[in-house]
Amino acid sequence: MRRWKYTANASFYGLRRDRFTQYQPEASVKEKLERIIATPGITGVELKYPFDFEDPKTVKSILSDSGLQVSAVNVDIKDSNYFRFGALSASDKAARDKAVELLTAGMDLAAEFGTEVVSTCPLADGYDYPFQLDFTDAWGFFVETVGRVCRHRDDVTLALEYQPHEPHAHILLNNVGKMLYVCSEVGLPNLGANLDIGHSFAALESPAESAALLASKERLNYMHASDNTGDGGDWDMLSGSVHFWHWVELLLTMDKVGYDGWIGADLMAKFSTAQTFYSTNIRLIDGMIALLDSVGTKEMHRLIAANGSTPQLYKVFADRLNDLTTLPG
Repeated sequence: MRRWKYTANASFYGLRRDRFTQYQPEASVKEKLERIIATPGITGVELKYPFDFEDPKTVKSILSDSGLQVSAVNVDIKDSNYFRFGALSASDKAARDKAVELLTAGMDLAAEFGTEVVSTCPLADGYDYPFQLDFTDAWGFFVETVGRVCRHRDDVTLALEYQPHEPHAHILLNNVGKMLYVCSEVGLPNLGANLDIGHSFAALESPAESAALLASKERLNYMHASDNTGDGGDWDMLSGSVHFWHWVELLLTMDKVGYDGWIGADLMAKFSTAQTFYSTNIRLIDGMIALLDSVGTKEMHRLIAANGSTPQLYKVFADRLNDLTTLPG
């Protein structure tokens, strides 16, 4: 099994709250970076534009001193001051122009800070009720606007992150199929996906299948590691804490398709620090990789390819797990 580099989303090292409770206080970008540097296993950081770039000189100095790499620039395009009625798909051209302005600025910063990835989750683009959107116009604007962004420069990839719900009941870009549709319609090589595993579960997908589909079209560019209950909510839980076997399957698939990008994470630290959640998440993923190593990828693929061998495959896993402990009775 190959190994991947781990990166942390700086936003999750500062203010964390939902509509009921605040879990973590606000933090400066300096404080967030210091916490990320102190997190075992983390070698990269995903910075949010514009919030983490208010003092770029300080950010560059901390990155230089620590050796921390910028894995991606994550651009926020859901500010209600501009995007109350959509961003990429807005009928108001001024809103679409503002989204382009923010995303292209993020692309320029990505190049300046040494990364080839800009990520955004277009959560302002969605609807709650029938008749709220003209879908023909909305999707036309969406594709057109994404194309404008990608044409800004070809040395940085725009990695769109799909999510089924929140803040709207229905987000336009809500599954892997629509992600691939947008890539096909735009038709530019520097457009791809930031596959958020928790969002994939929320969309009732198999993330392994989604990764395989994206990779088949060379559109798997970045990844956010987490887990979800699969009921549509986005709970940003520890990887494998709910869908353990789906996560193991995903890692095997990532290895097979040759994914060589970063593994980031969106993790909600409700009752401990972000450092604890992120370092634990890495240990969980490394543990699942170790389980696959104990079986061997060649043997895994042989068993998967053999019709009717699923019980035998799980028996191999059971044998490996039983080697770790003596079960009661």
